[in-house]
Amino acid sequence: MTSQRPSREDRGHAYANRADTFMVWLSVIFLVVFTAIVVWQDMPRGLRAVCAVLQVVIWLIFVVDLVIRVSLADHRLRWLLTHPLDVLAVLWPAFRPLKILAVIGDRRFRADKQVARTTRAVVVASVLLVWVCSVAVLAAERGQVGSSIETIGDAVWWAFVTIATVGYGDMVPVTAGGRAIGIVLMVVGLALVAIITASVASWFVSNSRGENAEGITARDVEDRQRIMELERKLDVLLEAHLKREEEDNKRG
Repeated sequence: MTSQRPSREDRGHAYANRADTFMVWLSVIFLVVFTAIVVWQDMPRGLRAVCAVLQVVIWLIFVVDLVIRVSLADHRLRWLLTHPLDVLAVLWPAFRPLKILAVIGDRRFRADKQVARTTRAVVVASVLLVWVCSVAVLAAERGQVGSSIETIGDAVWWAFVTIATVGYGDMVPVTAGGRAIGIVLMVVGLALVAIITASVASWFVSNSRGENAEGITARDVEDRQRIMELERKLDVLLEAHLKREEEDNKRG
């Protein structure tokens, strides 16, 4: 008997399960190397060359990974449109860790665990975004005419203020690349706040429904007990009435 060959979709899921963790860690390595290149301006030339080669190798691995995933998809164009982080990771592998946000929409959780898990995902995503965008905006802004972002501390402060949509205005990017990063941070910051708000609201609604259901159940039990007590009293009265009638019939 010949065994049935796994479908392309099944093979795609199996590959993703095996490769996802490795690719996330690889993207973290890429981000660490990129951070070192940008922040450590006096890095020795030999070490800088090694870091540059490592970045190219990681990028090539991400290209191969994307090709494999697309080749295993049933609808390849639809897959590309519905997996933007995988596509962005080829342009810049540091985007890959942001797949932590996928747990918010791809899995169903019990209501009592939803807020905690969503909050953890949002916190991790926010930290990664601040890290990625801080280094990127520093690389784009440092040394530019009129730039106020010259150190990693300036970049991190700017990223925190921007993702929180506070916007003090003490540090403003002057390059097109820096402003594009700022737009991404503001949009994603609003989205993360909306996710937390929706999750908390869902938790409150779920708890309210649960309390109402418990209240209805308690009332049903209480009403049932009252009905049984009334039936018992009616049975006693009926039995007493029948005995009285029987005694009257005997006397008559």
